[in-house]
Amino acid sequence: MPSARLPEWFLCVDAGGTAVKCVIRSSTGLTSSALGGPCNVKSVGPRQAMRTILRATQDALSQLPLLDFPFNPDSTDDPPPLPARFFSRVWLGLAGVLYPSDVADFAPLAREAFGLEEGEDALKITNDGHLLAAPCLTMAHLHSTIATVAGTGSCNLAFRRHGSELDFIGQSGGWGFLLGDEGSAFAVSRIAMTRLLRDYDSRTTAALRDPHASLPPPLALFLDLLHHFDVPDAATLIDKTYRDHSNGVGGFLAGESNRKLWIASGARVVFRYAFEEASAKDAASRAVALAIVREAVAPLVDSILQLVGDRSVVKPSRALLSLGGGMWKADGYRDLLVRGLKERGVEFAEVKVVESAAEEGAKALCAQAE
Repeated sequence: MPSARLPEWFLCVDAGGTAVKCVIRSSTGLTSSALGGPCNVKSVGPRQAMRTILRATQDALSQLPLLDFPFNPDSTDDPPPLPARFFSRVWLGLAGVLYPSDVADFAPLAREAFGLEEGEDALKITNDGHLLAAPCLTMAHLHSTIATVAGTGSCNLAFRRHGSELDFIGQSGGWGFLLGDEGSAFAVSRIAMTRLLRDYDSRTTAALRDPHASLPPPLALFLDLLHHFDVPDAATLIDKTYRDHSNGVGGFLAGESNRKLWIASGARVVFRYAFEEASAKDAASRAVALAIVREAVAPLVDSILQLVGDRSVVKPSRALLSLGGGMWKADGYRDLLVRGLKERGVEFAEVKVVESAAEEGAKALCAQAE
């Protein structure tokens, strides 16, 4: 009688600036997932990112009754490494990892955590945007993919399908919040904050232009932004923006990560006025909010066009535009992007909003192993 074949296990990790999601999938169809905290490698540092990933992975393993994996959610200790070669394939999609040097720096930490030897092809480390290209592997009529990430940060990546693999062929953006991240939640909120501050400056200097000026009340959008950031006025908003955001824990990197997330959170207020019912009561606020999101999305259109190039490699008529990140949950924001591309003469064969990049990546790992 033939012996029963043990299942193979596959792990895919989508580690973004706001959170990490780990998805485990077996060759027999079992799945499990778990979430963890902020995981941008550049923001929190490689070691903290790896600790967060390993902890979330062990959380997901503990949810599989078949394994009876021990996990203490209340423990503050560093999670121990996993048994050697437990996973047949591991795909880590990491925000903040863009170049070969980034991969080389992170790989030793990942090999130690997952019990893998140097040189094994079981470990794949990429930018988190690479996970968005995975759906292309199941669409036979498509030859290439442009993946556009817009969450806390942003990045645009181009891929061409080669059999059951995807070849990375180009990148635009993804430079982090100090140098880029156009179209992201951080960018939307930064634009809104600067407009609020310009309005404040205009109001406080109005008498220099007209001593008898009668000023209308501030826009509800700006008042809601101040309320969201828990500040009484624009001057205090400036002070709070440049304050130390580490809260006495984690040092410089933690402080910068917290600052970025704090600023990015303001995008929710802008989206509410641009795309939701709150705007119906205030046409002026809606107009400003729409102007903000149009300004924010325009650089993403330019970046995608840069990757399309002369259409000799990426042909939109046979390509997928794969959208990942929380910004695309707003239909209005996605429509602005697609409309902006169409106005520039580019229409993709397929446009897909990826709800869970980690799940798509885990499916691809299983398919490649068959």
